[in-house]
Amino acid sequence: MNAGTTTEPRYMVSANEIDGAPGTFRFSFMPRGLQQVRRIGEPPKSVPMYTVRVQDHGGEITFEWSEAPTRAAEQEELEQLAKECLAERYAWIARVGDLVKHVEKWSGELGWAIRRIERKIDDPRLGNPKVDSLLMQEDTVRVLMEPVSASAPGSDGLVDLYLMPGYDDIANLYYREGVWHVHYVFPGSNAVAAVKAGESRPLSKKTLGAVLGEMKKHAQ
Repeated sequence: MNAGTTTEPRYMVSANEIDGAPGTFRFSFMPRGLQQVRRIGEPPKSVPMYTVRVQDHGGEITFEWSEAPTRAAEQEELEQLAKECLAERYAWIARVGDLVKHVEKWSGELGWAIRRIERKIDDPRLGNPKVDSLLMQEDTVRVLMEPVSASAPGSDGLVDLYLMPGYDDIANLYYREGVWHVHYVFPGSNAVAAVKAGESRPLSKKTLGAVLGEMKKHAQ
């Protein structure tokens, strides 16, 4: 999903990776905006739900329909939509993996102990992918970097960085135009109501060090 996309999709999409079958998903599609015009006393009209089993064989994607649209053009449209969802899933997993790799390296160089923690992202459209969180600790101070969403307003991904255990200090990482940006209320900046409105800096070892340093001060 591109950061500049504003048009509402024609379908509600839900995807689930099938347990025990890597690369295999069950997609469900429900058309949006169908009119439910009916006479008084009539029950609501049923909304069609289309379901398909999607298998990715190393880039070759096949479809096995359980409930398919009657029109071939609509079926092709939904198959293309499923391919786009899978592409977004793989891009998000790769994007988070690259972020974790860099932050892991930088935080280690800054003297923090690091541990990866796998978690599942709550994103039905992408089949709830599993990605790594990163726990960083120096002395008794613990900071968690936690992927939140593959899309957020104005960006193509959101990751939180916060002081544990009480979320006492939070930074947001947004992915825009191919770069991760840190939103944080740095010392000397104007007071804001939300972290997203705080100062934005491209993520780097220097920026990460500044944020971790401030979080450590706030923990003391």
